[in-house]
Amino acid sequence: MFDIHVSTGHWPFRPIPGQSIPELYEYLRGFGISGAAVTNTNGLFYLNTQAANLELAEAIKAYPEFFVAVASLNPAYAAAERDLEFCVEKLGFRALRLTPLYHQYALAEASAVIRLAGELAIPVIVPNEIVNFRQKHWMEPSAPLGLEAVLGLCREFPGVNFIFTEGTAAPDGAYPPNLYFELSRFRSSYGGALTELIRNVGADHVLFGSGAPFKAAESSLLKLFHCDITDEERRLTGGDAARALLYR
Repeated sequence: MFDIHVSTGHWPFRPIPGQSIPELYEYLRGFGISGAAVTNTNGLFYLNTQAANLELAEAIKAYPEFFVAVASLNPAYAAAERDLEFCVEKLGFRALRLTPLYHQYALAEASAVIRLAGELAIPVIVPNEIVNFRQKHWMEPSAPLGLEAVLGLCREFPGVNFIFTEGTAAPDGAYPPNLYFELSRFRSSYGGALTELIRNVGADHVLFGSGAPFKAAESSLLKLFHCDITDEERRLTGGDAARALLYR
């Protein structure tokens, strides 16, 4: 299994247990997860987000076969494109995360760095939110980003793959082929909605993510293993699709 959505680093608004890379490794391995794409939460708050990427690269050195690094960058920062090239070409990062609500920029300002991500053949992860806005600290964004914003990016950059995390979608909607969903905040599998989404967009376009350490992994595991899908579909959603997307 491969987890597309985990993070390390400090969360300033409340204590989050198990934030360190060694703790996260042991936690995920305890559920049989054999790899994870990880981003550094510090990148949401540092003035220069590249400092968080350098921290992340150092922290995961001891786990080269497990963790895949995701760069955190602010496109409004003058060196963002240079920093992305360095992360991918020198440090081996395999994805980019954009957080316009936290860095306070319009997605139109991210065009250059998104275009570069496409040239570097890495997916762009766009979270709907970091924590649910109904329980947020007053300094956090007051509302989620929304799927429509990411759909706009998919249409504008058809050659770039986008992963929508921490959000939901209508299971029977029409979605572009370069849009991928992460299931940690998707509705429970018991109503059949997750099964319907997987059948609609394909098991290779719905990716297992736990949201650890912000959320417990059990919830996402229950969604995956109680979904009415085939073993092959479960393998794709459970990890094979994410690995194929990251190791293009």
